[in-house]
Amino acid sequence: MDFNDMVLTGTKESPMRDVLHKTTSVLKGRGKVITLREHAEEKECITDVRKNFIYVTTSAESEEGQSVPQVHIAKSFDSVSLDEKFSFRVKGFFYVNHGRRLMKVAYCHTLRINLHWKVKSSSPKKTVTMA
Repeated sequence: MDFNDMVLTGTKESPMRDVLHKTTSVLKGRGKVITLREHAEEKECITDVRKNFIYVTTSAESEEGQSVPQVHIAKSFDSVSLDEKFSFRVKGFFYVNHGRRLMKVAYCHTLRINLHWKVKSSSPKKTVTMA
């Protein structure tokens, strides 16, 4: 069964939920992009979730050292349009042995969540950010 470009609708958990899964090869087979998209309409809000997983491989002569992943987080809330956005991104690399060759695998994982609240009373209370 091929799950590429497969859309699932009308699941038991949420009757108004659409899910798209797509896997694509990039850079002449040296990398892959895996995309998951979900759209759900509920009584209180409309939710769009996008997940991207990108992997690109290159040959490596030796290990450069340990990779410390870079993490970026952003959140915003627009009280006029009642839109809430959250994004989370992790970038880094790791090494694998493929046969007798050392390969460096660079990755980037992204999660984006967009919420549109239908009524003002349903929007979440503001959170306190601690420094």
